[in-house]
Amino acid sequence: MLMSEKAFDLIVQEETGGKAYYNAKEIHVDWPGGQSGCTIGVGYDCGYETAAQIALDWGDKLRADMVVYLQDVAGIRGSPAHSHAHELAGKVTIPWDVALDVFKNRDVPAWEKIVEAHLPNTDKLSGDSFGAIVCLAFNRGASFDLDGDRYIEMRQIKEAMEVKNFQAIPHYFRSMRRLWPQTRDLRNRREHEAKLFEAGLKSA
Repeated sequence: MLMSEKAFDLIVQEETGGKAYYNAKEIHVDWPGGQSGCTIGVGYDCGYETAAQIALDWGDKLRADMVVYLQDVAGIRGSPAHSHAHELAGKVTIPWDVALDVFKNRDVPAWEKIVEAHLPNTDKLSGDSFGAIVCLAFNRGASFDLDGDRYIEMRQIKEAMEVKNFQAIPHYFRSMRRLWPQTRDLRNRREHEAKLFEAGLKSA
């Protein structure tokens, strides 16, 4: 794991609300909305996975019938996934420790590689700062090259990474809060990522 433990903990907190909330509200299959699929664990979206990948990631951690249920919703997104999530609510349970295990050993390495592939000079960042960007990408996708107003700050982060202007990056985290004027959770998440990136700059 290239990111710091602090960064890992931040993503887990932002994705699950913490252990107590997870056990109360998120331990079953969920549908976050939009074009998401049936989601389990720490932001594991079956709508963006294949049946084979689901078997690989969860096959040795869940009962066989639960794995089959998850494979059945592979690739399904949007409102159809909403219906399936409701149907699976009482059929699939993901214990907290299992969710963390899959996230740490499958999702984190995969997303670290994705961010490294999209951004230059990530090796120059501390574990905190690198982890803050992974947290962002895990939430918004590796959209550092997309056109349009919605991705201005993502492109600016890439430009700053290219010239090693790391000090400018926390501002871009905060600037993109404009996209969610009524969504406090996402606005707070961007602030938390900005602060973690800044902490990484100080420690470096």
